Amino acid sequence: MKLEDIGRTIKSKLEGTEFSGHIREDLWDTTWMGGFRVKVVALLGLRPGDKVLDVGCGDGWFAVQNALAHPEVQFVGVDLFEAEEAEKIAELLGAENCKFYRMDALKMSFKEKFNHAALFMALGNICETPSDLERLFQNCRRALKDGGKLLVVEPFEEDFPAEVREAVKKLYRLYKDLKKPQGEDKETVLSREEALAALEKTGFKVLKLDSKEFNWYMTKDEAKKYFSLDVLPPDTPDKIWVHDKPKQVTIILASKS
Repeated sequence: MKLEDIGRTIKSKLEGTEFSGHIREDLWDTTWMGGFRVKVVALLGLRPGDKVLDVGCGDGWFAVQNALAHPEVQFVGVDLFEAEEAEKIAELLGAENCKFYRMDALKMSFKEKFNHAALFMALGNICETPSDLERLFQNCRRALKDGGKLLVVEPFEEDFPAEVREAVKKLYRLYKDLKKPQGEDKETVLSREEALAALEKTGFKVLKLDSKEFNWYMTKDEAKKYFSLDVLPPDTPDKIWVHDKPKQVTIILASKS
């Protein structure tokens, strides 16, 4: 399926369903991202018969969109909270070559081995510390075949404009103080330097380091709603970026060495 056809299929098949919120005008940018999930997977060099593990898949958009683009490849997504939602979306869209399992990425273990694994804007929803990163990458390494590749796409602290970094970190600290229900309480912004160090420490070799910039931002009112805050700190900028709607993401391609 061509890139433009995938976007049209998602919109037409989710219209009027319980997941129609994903295609609302104000949310479509983050659901589709201009096809970025499909474009960036080209770095993996997928071949017919490959199996790809989508770690921390959330509601499944990385696996589902790429399953539609690559019907000859199998995608397996794991998530602790949204796997069932991802499975329903895949069924509605006819993406038969992907499956989803409820599983903690920090504890995951598979008997089968995968050709590739991906963490698409997932690290900040799974990990809070460098030791978490090491644990997660170790699990990914065990799941990969020898020479298997790991694709990491993540908005790290270094990807946020310097003038808003402290404001963003302050908002996430306030958000954590709200003690939201489990599954909504861990999102944060991590350090690229620490992630790269954890990859090296767990036996990965970085093959490519790149970035992708987006033309979007959040207003103060949108940030207030996003963080469930009644009042924002007085030094909050008029334009703000968050983990799910970043100014830029880092793209890391690594191999199991």
